[in-house]
Amino acid sequence: MQDEIIKHTKKIYSEMNNKKHSFKEKAKEILAEILIIVFAVTLSIWLHSWSEERHQHKEAQTFLIGLKEDLQSDISNLEDSKKTFHKTQQQVLFILHLTPKKIDSIKANHQQINSGTNIINTVVNNGRYEGFKSSGKINTIENQNLRNMVLSYYQQTIPQIAHVEESYEKLTSRYIDLLMNGKEDEDINKALLKQKTKIILSGIDNFTKYSQKSYGNAIKQAREIIKEIDKKENK
Repeated sequence: MQDEIIKHTKKIYSEMNNKKHSFKEKAKEILAEILIIVFAVTLSIWLHSWSEERHQHKEAQTFLIGLKEDLQSDISNLEDSKKTFHKTQQQVLFILHLTPKKIDSIKANHQQINSGTNIINTVVNNGRYEGFKSSGKINTIENQNLRNMVLSYYQQTIPQIAHVEESYEKLTSRYIDLLMNGKEDEDINKALLKQKTKIILSGIDNFTKYSQKSYGNAIKQAREIIKEIDKKENK
């Protein structure tokens, strides 16, 4: 393309110095060469733009296909965490209703009381998204609704999940501290009956109950994104 432009530019220069042609003939030839150059440049820009758009479209499609796998994995992890929160709530509720008589009965049957201190750490597969976003390619997702859904999921919903788990860890740490700060020979089951313990457990009960909604919302969003990607693939 550059060679063609140079060739036609030389023709313009040559025509300008052509003493055999009249001014009108020169103007006609020069205008024709200029039009050829303009057309060639315009065509080159259009072809480059078209090629770039095709490349970006392919990259976006590859990203979305991989994103589906990430989201499916997220859904599985989020469901596990939601179940753990539900299990924790049930365990905490059981402890809240404990009485000395119930504890004696549990001991007599050689059973143990689950303290309700489950570890919750949801693994979110966001590496692909972060890489795509940091490279400035997020806007190559042509479907604006889908793009907004992806941004909302990773920028708002997932950070909210991280905040929930951080808060849960702090509550659980306070609860464990109460259990461990008793006398060395004190029965840990008796610590469960203390008023301070009951207060913290009530907080954990409410927290685990309402936190399950955050996980349900995240799961719903992930499924909606997958559904939107499938619609795009089937077009």
